[in-house]
Amino acid sequence: MPPPLVSILICTRNRVADLRSTLQSIGTCVGATDLSTEVIIVDNGSTDDTACIAQEFIRNTEYGRYVMAAEPGKGHAYNAGIAAARGEILLWTDDDVRVPQNWVRNMAYPIMDGRTDAVAGGIVFPEHIARMLNQGPFVSRRGWFASHEYLDPRNPEAMIGANMAFHRRVLDKVPQFEVELGPGALGFRDESLFSLQLKAAGFRLVSNFDVAVEHHFDPNRATAAGLVSTARGMGRSYAFIYHHWEHKRYRYARLRHALALFRLQLVRLRDGLASRSNDNISNYRLRMEETVAFCREIAKQGNRPRKYHLRGLVPIREADR
Repeated sequence: MPPPLVSILICTRNRVADLRSTLQSIGTCVGATDLSTEVIIVDNGSTDDTACIAQEFIRNTEYGRYVMAAEPGKGHAYNAGIAAARGEILLWTDDDVRVPQNWVRNMAYPIMDGRTDAVAGGIVFPEHIARMLNQGPFVSRRGWFASHEYLDPRNPEAMIGANMAFHRRVLDKVPQFEVELGPGALGFRDESLFSLQLKAAGFRLVSNFDVAVEHHFDPNRATAAGLVSTARGMGRSYAFIYHHWEHKRYRYARLRHALALFRLQLVRLRDGLASRSNDNISNYRLRMEETVAFCREIAKQGNRPRKYHLRGLVPIREADR
């Protein structure tokens, strides 16, 4: 068969119930489009019934494929998806979203008509989650849950993995995602770095926030423990970009780490360590958790040779160091 125009890629790991709902919405969407499309499910080493759900979807469609990326880390799953995709346009989403019926065409069209090389799509939330994100410590940190609100619609800095697309020509200069970032590794910013790289390579990135998927994220991410885990992951992930891609030096690192750790200990006592409710988690504590994690990680990364040239597009090979 000739290659499809659009490859839809979903990276997943142990999210079988959510994956089933995501695939149902994608099946409806693909059935409504006139664009030639394939759906690639990339299993990042699941131990639940993910393979069964994927195979069921494939049996019931003519456009589904299943790919195993056993090495842990979403970056590895992303790169396995790139290797498997046959489409001219790569359209990505996550295993916990519901896509609108016009999703494929409206995300692909700005690339098809030559207006851009990549598209940052929109993300919205079901009503009960949207209400929660308008309260407490969530209001100023909605970006942690993949909201597009922090992006400038006129010049988006990055794409969000739950809803992004780019033309295959991007891969000529930015061939893969960074495997040390993202879930299963340092935590986050895998799509952010890829977006920064494609823009540094001269490719165009536009927003299309009106084409929005609905994000049904795991409720555990909104607990106190989940928020602290996210803060630490954000700090670690930015430390990698700070050292390896931006080539910045973090002066007085030990002193700044000690000061941030002292402040964090004080605010932990104030918030109450025993509480599992997010009601006792302040924005200040989350900021300190993020800062301490950044300081610890920058100390590790700072001892490594830089992985990229300054704002580079591909990792430096050992032979080139």
